[in-house]
Amino acid sequence: MRNELKGSIDEYINELSLLCGIVPEYYDIKGNLHRTSHDTKRAILSSMGIDIDSLDSLKGELRKRRLGPWLNIIEPVYVLSVNEKPLRIPLYIPIEDGREGVSVDVSISEDNRDKREFRFVCKDIIEELSIDGKRYIRTEFVDNHDYTPGYYDVEIVLHHYDSNLDGLKKDSRLILSPDSAYLPDGLKKYLGLSVNLYSLRSKRNMGVGDFGDLETLIKWFSAMGGHLIGINPLHAITNKMPFGISPYSPLSRLYKNFIYLDMDRIGVEKDTGTVRRLRRSRLIDYEGVASLKLGMLKKSFERFLKEDYEKGSELDRDFKGYLNEEGRRLQLFATYMALSERFGSSDWQYWPEDYQEPDSETVRAFMKDSRRDILFYQYIQWLVERQESGICKVAREAGMPIGIYHDLAIGAIRGSADVWSNRSLYALDMDVGAPPDDFSPDGQNWGFPPMIPDKLRESGYEQFIQTIRKNMKYAGALRIDHALGIFRLFWIPKGMGPKDGAYVRYPHEDLLRIIALESVRNKTIIVAEDLGTIGENVRESLRRFRMLSYRLFYFERRYPDPDFLPPSDYPEHALSAVTTHDLPTLYGYWIGRDIEERKRLGKYPDDEVWKREIEERKRDRSLIIEALKREGLLSVDLEVPDQMTEGLCLAIYRYLMKTPSKIVLISLDDMLGRLNQQNMPGITEGYPNWRQKIEMNIEDMIRMDSGPVKFIHSLVNTLTDYAEGGINSPVNGIPD
Repeated sequence: MRNELKGSIDEYINELSLLCGIVPEYYDIKGNLHRTSHDTKRAILSSMGIDIDSLDSLKGELRKRRLGPWLNIIEPVYVLSVNEKPLRIPLYIPIEDGREGVSVDVSISEDNRDKREFRFVCKDIIEELSIDGKRYIRTEFVDNHDYTPGYYDVEIVLHHYDSNLDGLKKDSRLILSPDSAYLPDGLKKYLGLSVNLYSLRSKRNMGVGDFGDLETLIKWFSAMGGHLIGINPLHAITNKMPFGISPYSPLSRLYKNFIYLDMDRIGVEKDTGTVRRLRRSRLIDYEGVASLKLGMLKKSFERFLKEDYEKGSELDRDFKGYLNEEGRRLQLFATYMALSERFGSSDWQYWPEDYQEPDSETVRAFMKDSRRDILFYQYIQWLVERQESGICKVAREAGMPIGIYHDLAIGAIRGSADVWSNRSLYALDMDVGAPPDDFSPDGQNWGFPPMIPDKLRESGYEQFIQTIRKNMKYAGALRIDHALGIFRLFWIPKGMGPKDGAYVRYPHEDLLRIIALESVRNKTIIVAEDLGTIGENVRESLRRFRMLSYRLFYFERRYPDPDFLPPSDYPEHALSAVTTHDLPTLYGYWIGRDIEERKRLGKYPDDEVWKREIEERKRDRSLIIEALKREGLLSVDLEVPDQMTEGLCLAIYRYLMKTPSKIVLISLDDMLGRLNQQNMPGITEGYPNWRQKIEMNIEDMIRMDSGPVKFIHSLVNTLTDYAEGGINSPVNGIPD
């Protein structure tokens, strides 16, 4: 390789941008080409830790990128198919001219056990390279052992005539994965219920839906023939208005929100007056519920310390076993929570500087001095774990073949425990979001920093592995929010808008293999949310790994023709639904409630755009009716109604039941005829995002002879018709 790199700073930045995965251009959802600006490239490179203003720094970075593993002897991580035989690990070894016979000691162990040790001489040279006048060779360690899927530690030790290298040690992680994610043998067509857990009203909860309500729904839905219940992410959040109540803006994706604990099972006296107020409120009072439950949990913790922890009871042994299993990850999360309480802020960036680094002497001293406070937050997560485990058992005993369908948010917010604990992994002056599209004309900024691809890889993907593993633990199925982020994420530099963002590529093959490995280990079906601006080969790669596609009725069209796809054109390996928390309910969609709200909030640039959306919605209503008629699900002489009705809603879900998709998900909001969607993306004021409760108690809902019960029975019967070869009975008219 040449010792001197020649070129201007701008040329280096363009080349480095490509080598760092910055996509130079992309097409939006309407087919318009967007080119990444030079300013955006500079900002992204800088956020990755590259000194963009120094020519020497750029040269050094470019040299490192061009040479890759040649300068490091061994890669930090190898993610390979367990079915590729024999195992081959590339090695890049510096060697003086005329010196041959370099030997290498190699050890491979799984979880620090079953160590296999080898010594081999580097005779087979695959490639040579001269770097700064020194000879380097590429060779391979080859092993014919029959390995099982899993995580392995690799250590090599060089034995060389050159005394500067003799005895040099290098470590790497080896991840051997299956070639596809878990899918149960003979996967049939399954019917699921999608629930915003926080939105549930009941006669026993404390103003927000909880694990007790979820258990009630599991027993009810499974008894009627349902196969799974999908819920919102349970990640820990601040529970504070206005930005800390979204389940997709977590403090941690590893640990859960205590607000979902069923306090009846904790056994602490409650303030009945406060509970009544919280239960009766029209909207969820997150801060009120969190404050009440936290106070009760502190009383429970004091009792646990006296009756169990200090006496070494069976509960204490279970608790300490949990602490041992979770280790430093839980300790750091609990420390973060204790520090948040100490400083009155859940954003570590506002803490005193000495506390902003988890490995600082100050934080270590805090851990020692505040052990009881930290133990309290560990105790809370143990309670969550026990209740979630119980819910999983209830679903299994109820005969649900899938059980709980969990949801994994795409990232954690900048001030979060996840970021505080792993600062070097994140580009802190970037936000992740999405470019403008039909439902978000200004684009979206999700307000959390992206992981830096190189840093993620250098860490052996540890944070990613733990996140996937923790979220699969009690999940029969797992939805990966914005699965396109496995392939590329849309980075928005601080101070710029979404229109100025750019896509950055990620090592998707490695990440998909890790997901597949954890999926098989946990027997968890993967649903990859593949909506939005889709890059090349994304869906093909997801299909190859047997991850179910995520298809929404609103978007399945004959693009550029707006006509709706017939059921037969839906993919088999998919979960199909009508809508999500970010989109209108069927009842709201039909009357244009989302359009009305955006108009009220001043989100249209002009009246022409607003009027165009009204006309397009009117067109879509007609197209839906025609699609249902073609499938024999509505009477041919039916006119387009002005309002959505139970009969029409049922016909649309029966339309989805006719698809070959393996899972069809019913929205509880649709089943109850609700008008307002849970979240309006891009709106932070003027709309009650994430705060809306359903209108009736679930105890009353499940006892009704009509409404939801009738709706589910009809779809279960439709499922039987599907299994027997057809769904042919139309809804003759649309009852009110």
